[in-house]
Amino acid sequence: MATSAAQIAARLDRLPMTRHIWYLITLISLGGCFEIYDLFLTAYIAPGLNKAGFFTPESLGVFNVLGPLGVKGIGTFVFALFAGLFVGAIFLGHVADQYGRRTVFTFSLIWYSITTAIMAFQSTGFGVDLWRFIAGIGIGIELVTIDT
Repeated sequence: MATSAAQIAARLDRLPMTRHIWYLITLISLGGCFEIYDLFLTAYIAPGLNKAGFFTPESLGVFNVLGPLGVKGIGTFVFALFAGLFVGAIFLGHVADQYGRRTVFTFSLIWYSITTAIMAFQSTGFGVDLWRFIAGIGIGIELVTIDT
């Protein structure tokens, strides 16, 4: 006898809300705060990165972003995060099915934390963008595991 999606959802709804389930929901919610924080972080630190000389406020286009000082436009800083989110979600999201969601979720949070710390010590716009992209991959994996 085949079980429908509605039957599975109804069974999950009937499960009692134990202390362990609330604990897991709390941890997942705190992990989700990293994603929201990082998305809003872009708007608040972009002017500071511009003032510090890492980037310029102009978008210079895809073929003019590399120069003697590295990546120049603030748009590349924004793009680096979303490109990382895309790569993490599309190409590495299935890893959670193989290794377990809790393990992959924990790994993605550690990945994000380490790469963001490394990004803080960069001295060029290209270095910031590179580590922003790598951190975005970790957040992309986290998004997939949070939703499942």
